[in-house]
Amino acid sequence: MSIDQLLFLSNELCNPSWQREMRLPLEFITFAHIKGKMYKHFRNNGSFVLESKKKWGNDVVYGGIFLLKDFDFYIRILDAYQLCSLSSLYRNHKLDIHHRITIDATPISFSTIDEFERLKYKEREAVRVQTYVGNPNHPKIKQRLSKTVSYRIIDGIDKPHFRELIREVIGYD
Repeated sequence: MSIDQLLFLSNELCNPSWQREMRLPLEFITFAHIKGKMYKHFRNNGSFVLESKKKWGNDVVYGGIFLLKDFDFYIRILDAYQLCSLSSLYRNHKLDIHHRITIDATPISFSTIDEFERLKYKEREAVRVQTYVGNPNHPKIKQRLSKTVSYRIIDGIDKPHFRELIREVIGYD
């Protein structure tokens, strides 16, 4: 297993039913968090993460680390879904909505949802994974950041999709 096959997902793609619908061979490895801030997408269609530049408020985004099998083939599908041109141009284009980057993700483990809610999870050593972050130079993302109405998801969790992942992994209802 090469390290470039690990993906951190925190939006609707971490939802197992979405993965099955898109026929993605993603294998759940562990829950994790990264440094960043989560925002609602325009038209409230999903969420995106921005890397944290300033240290204020919650700068942790929760999601899962997944092993993507047949990486070279399926990463093109994920890049197309995320409107990222890295797999076709071999670089992130300035007009992409999302960029795929390599980042440190801290694996976490917990036995119950109550432990997670109280932040009583165990952290392990960070691993290098690939993830999608919003392109701060894209006009729609800039618009989300410059509005007086806050589109930030303060707790760093895309709740409906993360809840489905927890239900499937640890069987919580």
